[in-house]
Amino acid sequence: MAKKYIIARQLGGKAVITVSGEKIGRLDDVMINELTGDLISLLVEPEPSAKAKMPYPKDERGYCQIPYDRVNAIGEMVVIRDVD
Repeated sequence: MAKKYIIARQLGGKAVITVSGEKIGRLDDVMINELTGDLISLLVEPEPSAKAKMPYPKDERGYCQIPYDRVNAIGEMVVIRDVD
């Protein structure tokens, strides 16, 4: 199966939603393993309404680190599995 590569620069600013359609924030940055090039996590600026219920670690700005294995799809927006 062929891999599809997306330039990280193209991802910045995309809306991040859950598979059920809830908007949870805006993609700010990605964390990449420098040795393998694999995506590790997404750094998301959460929507004010979603901030309190985000179970992910937060940085000093309150942005959430969402593990890449939660990502369901990347296209016009980033779709992650629903927050448990």
